[in-house]
Amino acid sequence: MVSSGTIKKRIIQYGADICGVAPAARFVYAPKGFHPCDIYPNCKSVIVFASHFPLSTLQAKTNAPYTLVRNKMVDKLDGISFCVSGELETENIVSVPVPSAEPYDYWDTGRNHGRGILSLKHAGVLAGLGVLGKNTLLINERFGNMIWLGAILVPVDLEPDPIASYEGCISGCTLCMDSCPQHALDGTTIDQKLCRERSISYNHGGGWVLSCNVCRKVCPYHKGLLKKRRKKTSVKA
Repeated sequence: MVSSGTIKKRIIQYGADICGVAPAARFVYAPKGFHPCDIYPNCKSVIVFASHFPLSTLQAKTNAPYTLVRNKMVDKLDGISFCVSGELETENIVSVPVPSAEPYDYWDTGRNHGRGILSLKHAGVLAGLGVLGKNTLLINERFGNMIWLGAILVPVDLEPDPIASYEGCISGCTLCMDSCPQHALDGTTIDQKLCRERSISYNHGGGWVLSCNVCRKVCPYHKGLLKKRRKKTSVKA
């Protein structure tokens, strides 16, 4: 039987930077219809992985480079899911890839609210890859919130990773909430209807960009918790 370590090694070899495993039993608070077993009834383990965004994309005065990188990240993570799932299947392990963005089934027109078939950021928390920030983004200790996620569901009991115990947000910090031009954040959830009014811009030629990434950009830990801690240490020294 393929081990957790072997699968993680493959995923890293395909280009992911981090990888963790969460048993399906951890998803007790998943909304009805969005539990791993609602997607694949025989799921026992959820393999979650991520790649980091180049930080330089936040320095441009236009969000076109950021949009390009986001789209490439989606392709990259979906490619990893596709390749690893195929390899596992050749070893008689059923594996169901979860889209890293689209497509998804759920859409509430009135609220302009969509949900992926599995909440990857919550899966990332349960797989030990990070903690949720007040901006509702997953914050990893090494890469901050500059990551994109993918996942694979398998009917195998893999060795799980411990849930992260570090804090993702500075106590009392409200930068993301205060900086959001749509006031779409309350520190726990995001109002997608408000967010979507500004987050994507279209032009008459049919082009589009992700026009707002303020909540990601202003976070003091968007570069990672370790980098921030090293900086603090060096200042004290």
